[in-house]
Amino acid sequence: MKIGFRQLYIIILTVGLPTACQRHRATTAAESLKTAEVVHAASPDSVKAYEDLLRTAILKAEAELDWTTCAQAALLLSAQLQWTDEPEALSLAKKAQQALAKKQSAQEGTSSANEEDNNASLGMRINLVMAGLYEQTGDTARARSLYEECLRSEDSRNVALSRLANLSLVSGDAAGALALARQIHPNERDTSDVEPLFVLANCYLQCDSLEAARQIYQQLIALPNSKARYVAYRHLSEIAILDRRLDELPAGLDSAFASAEDVFFEALQQKDAYFHATLEQERRAERLAYHGRLLNWALLGITTIGTLTILFIISVSRQRRATQRQRLLAEQRERELVEQRLQHEAQEREREAHEAEERLFQQGQKIHLLQRFILDKSEVLQRLREEGDHKRQLSRREWTDVEQMLDSITDGFVARLRAAHPEFREEDIQLCMLTRMKLSNQVISSIYLITVSAVKHRKLKLKKDGFGETNPERPLDDVLDAI
Repeated sequence: MKIGFRQLYIIILTVGLPTACQRHRATTAAESLKTAEVVHAASPDSVKAYEDLLRTAILKAEAELDWTTCAQAALLLSAQLQWTDEPEALSLAKKAQQALAKKQSAQEGTSSANEEDNNASLGMRINLVMAGLYEQTGDTARARSLYEECLRSEDSRNVALSRLANLSLVSGDAAGALALARQIHPNERDTSDVEPLFVLANCYLQCDSLEAARQIYQQLIALPNSKARYVAYRHLSEIAILDRRLDELPAGLDSAFASAEDVFFEALQQKDAYFHATLEQERRAERLAYHGRLLNWALLGITTIGTLTILFIISVSRQRRATQRQRLLAEQRERELVEQRLQHEAQEREREAHEAEERLFQQGQKIHLLQRFILDKSEVLQRLREEGDHKRQLSRREWTDVEQMLDSITDGFVARLRAAHPEFREEDIQLCMLTRMKLSNQVISSIYLITVSAVKHRKLKLKKDGFGETNPERPLDDVLDAI
């Protein structure tokens, strides 16, 4: 039995992929989050590993619909990226807020009091992080609103009051900042969070309450935190200058420099210990997993390349057939549209031609009747003149009838002529009407009782003086047709 190229790769994928992945047990989102917290607690400088583990926990939590873990991991990663990538940190904080909302929606009506307290505490921590991000980006209105919302929780009240005091200091309201800082309860001022104490001392310093600020900074220099001692000694030196206690200044500066050196050396020692531990761990892990990893990656690479090749060939073939089918359908639709358009245009042209022919026929009939009417009148006048009444002409009523009939045939020719040339006499209007009806000069001469030459002279004078036409080759008929 022959095995084709596609079947061979499917067999390799079926057999090799479980072998390549069997050594790696799938972990849950909660386990990934716990691992990230352990790594960060053991090595605070392992930033990259901490962030990767948190991202993995978020992805797994979304897949598992574990919204509690998703909110916690997104919140930790947002706080981690707060000072390096503000847009992503804000996006992660919003994701944590959305995950918490989904968790509360899923637990609606079934959650216990303890779970509700946990949700409220997590929500306040999310609000604190989001408020800090808004404060960094300059959106102080949103930051202040979130901080004020956090005042309702005892767990976050301490930090919220200190942040609001900082906002007041930035805006120049030192008295308001001091009032907010004084609302911090004494039992909340422990060594685990020194930010409120620093804010209170800074408020006293801004309000020129140097002695009150000095007492708080002297309390802070007793803490084991080198960074806190450095900041406290620095401010004590500043207070000594402002209070003109120059005898205390050298000791304060020496203590500040000593604390700064402690901070620097502690950071170097932590980083050196981290690098040594990481290097030793990587070497040991590399020695243990080198051969297995190499084999797994080789097999996985082969199967992946084969699978991708097969999928690419199938995709290209399907896309080519789909493109060809779409092109044929498009060409067929285009041909049908062209045929429909041509057919419609032909019908429109045929209908317009028929209507134009009908209009011309009707207009010709009407003009012929009008000519017949004028000729009949001229014949009657001719007979009357032959009988001796040489002064008999068309009456005003007859001229009015002729004008109305001509207007109805030519869509208001006489009316347009009168509007365009109000200076014309009635004899000029009548001559234009007779000329527009295509009557010969002989008929017009019989109506006006003048010679044919006189009719030609009148037409020439009316064309030149009345219409301003100087081209001798253009007859009065063309000038009237253009009106």
